[in-house]
Amino acid sequence: MLEGGKTAIAVSLTEETTAAVVSRMVALEPLADIFEVRADFVRDLDQGALLRARKKPILFTCRPESEGGRFPDRDHQARRRLLSEAVSRGFDLVDVEARAGFDDVVASKAGRGLVFSWHDFDGTPEDLDGIYVRLAAPHPDVVKIAVTARSVKDLGRLLAFAARQARGGGPPLVALAMGPLGVASRILGGRHGAPFTFASPAAGREAAPGQLPAAVLAGTYRVRQVSPATRVYGLLGSDVLRSLSPAIQNRAFAERGLDAVYVPLQAESMDAFAEALPDLDLSGFSVTRPYKGAVVRHLESVTPTAAESASANTVVVRDGRLLGLSTDGDGILVPLRKRLDPAGRRVAILGAGGAARAAALALVRSGARVTVLARRAGQAAEVAAAARCDAAPLPAFSSLEWDVLVHATPLGSGAFPGQMAVPLESLRAGAVVFDMVYEPRDTPLLRAARSRGCVTIDGIEMLVAQAVGQFEAWTGADAPVEGMTEAALAAIEESRE
Repeated sequence: MLEGGKTAIAVSLTEETTAAVVSRMVALEPLADIFEVRADFVRDLDQGALLRARKKPILFTCRPESEGGRFPDRDHQARRRLLSEAVSRGFDLVDVEARAGFDDVVASKAGRGLVFSWHDFDGTPEDLDGIYVRLAAPHPDVVKIAVTARSVKDLGRLLAFAARQARGGGPPLVALAMGPLGVASRILGGRHGAPFTFASPAAGREAAPGQLPAAVLAGTYRVRQVSPATRVYGLLGSDVLRSLSPAIQNRAFAERGLDAVYVPLQAESMDAFAEALPDLDLSGFSVTRPYKGAVVRHLESVTPTAAESASANTVVVRDGRLLGLSTDGDGILVPLRKRLDPAGRRVAILGAGGAARAAALALVRSGARVTVLARRAGQAAEVAAAARCDAAPLPAFSSLEWDVLVHATPLGSGAFPGQMAVPLESLRAGAVVFDMVYEPRDTPLLRAARSRGCVTIDGIEMLVAQAVGQFEAWTGADAPVEGMTEAALAAIEESRE
């Protein structure tokens, strides 16, 4: 643990040669607080060379195949000798698995940097407290318990367990839920006094499922600053690990000096998340696909806008009550009103999904004359009926009179590169073209619109406007719009690397 009880970042190194491990330690020295050297990956292990190169504390780990590592299980005694050597050579920390039965190694390192660990790659057992008691018995310096989250409920149970143990006065605990459903556990260790959390050197170099790059833990999530007082917010959805929202919201918290963190909360179902919610101890959360509609029945109250759209993308937790609102409309209206007043304007919306529906509802409320167009005329009619506006088949766009075009399909995104939903000649000089696609920021539609003399609005403006409304609902503070926009763009660039 760092000075002041802060959680350190332990970067797991899985290089296959000693020289490569040393090179990686040199390169990552400014970022890492601890290096976990995974000796089971190293073919020519030279413990002396590692110690001579040490500039930061080293956690020596030699994981067997049965514990998710590479060291052959049949070479049990060889692994015992490696760990004994690591203890005698004076590595700062040595990890020994409870199942290994290396009592002599445990006894020789206890009180001098023993990490006593337990892993479950199948799920999350019920008796976490009992496992901790058994692991604490030989007086290790750190207890590490890593489980596999098969449900968001497992994440909740693990965090509640970590909170109980933090109040109990036993050895410090590193509690991790492996896999996509447990990523938040790698960020929130500081809430429960974890001495360190594990990180990968870079994306694609993970030593365990769900590890985040050290630069992301340090920069985006500021894990060293997470403490028991930190307020936790999150993004609920079925596929949220690539979202830009954590970068945007955490930048806002940092710029406003707020002790808060925003984490991904991937969930397999809305009901499972609702069951886990008390254990997650959240101050609020965003909601994305596919739970914007399903979340409403779990809320104590909703704003009129959220009630009309039968969906909420933002939940504020206040005195244990869940209050729902929607900032999806802000994502359309805030950028658009910087260019024109939508009241009385003719607006064509291309698409008939959830984004198109939110846009139609917001624009109709603002007094715009809206027509929804889609390849599937029936879906366009459904959206139009909900928003009380007009609908038309997509081919009718070429003859439609419009002042504002809102593009709400994935065409032109990374999944459908180079594609446009409308022909170039249908774009009129002086009209406003709003493309909800934000990756890439400069889409084929926006480039074509500028070439025809249109005013353009990109998807980043929409994304940030939605996030601004969420941030202000949670905190009551003015959102740093420029910083949030910079964070979104930086996150897009990082995802391309």
